[in-house]
Amino acid sequence: MLVLPIVNKRKVMNVHLKYKHKKKIRHGVNYDDASESDIIVNREKFSESTFSDSKDVNAPIDFIRSKSLLYPRNFLVTTKEERNSDLYDVYEVSQPPKKVNSNLDKLYSKAITDLRKEIPGDEKRGRYVSLEQLGIGEHLTNDKIAALQRIVKEERDESRWPELFKNAGIADLSDTIDFINNFECTVISDTSIPEESLQDTLRALSVINTRDYKNLSNYYSMAKSNTEIYTKMSYINKIIYDKPLTLIQSKSQRQKQLVKKIDEVEHKKVA
Repeated sequence: MLVLPIVNKRKVMNVHLKYKHKKKIRHGVNYDDASESDIIVNREKFSESTFSDSKDVNAPIDFIRSKSLLYPRNFLVTTKEERNSDLYDVYEVSQPPKKVNSNLDKLYSKAITDLRKEIPGDEKRGRYVSLEQLGIGEHLTNDKIAALQRIVKEERDESRWPELFKNAGIADLSDTIDFINNFECTVISDTSIPEESLQDTLRALSVINTRDYKNLSNYYSMAKSNTEIYTKMSYINKIIYDKPLTLIQSKSQRQKQLVKKIDEVEHKKVA
């Protein structure tokens, strides 16, 4: 489970980040032509490719794209085996979004690797995600955001925006939003910490400077940097689409959203 620490309303929250376009299609299986913790694209296996020997974080997405050039279709990801068993689960996953940069590709690759490392029945094992360490905030500069804002304000014809963004060298801002919207973050219940309490704890532990202090300090720094980058992406989304980014939601918010979508589908059927 990928965990994105973030600060919101004076609370440090932990949110479950995942790629939206996937579904688990098999539970507790073991196939002769598929091993655990693998990626299978058009019958080509990641485990049997040269990509599996690479230490590059983006080896998974590079493999997927290279094996999808002729036939870009959904592919399979197998989890690790259950504990004390040779059975695993199987996911069907959609093709990666259009490439924007290698840093965003790292996020997709981490999501695929997280599926491969999943142990059925032990899905609470969390792995922190730092947007800063992935480099996702590097191209979200204030100058580029100001240029984006200027174009949107001066040009009312939205159909011209893509061309103007490209000419201004800021097309990657809107592309980043399109890429990131393929993910969703759900707040993990009962894991929020009042920011003030966390700060008090850090002050107390700073005197002894133990490993616990360093880990907690790194966690808080990660939460703050994630917040800064998410805030920038939300602002870009607001400029382009006139609404804030709704990537992060509570379970109840996401459930209400699901019910609304179901109601809309049923309404269209009746109409």
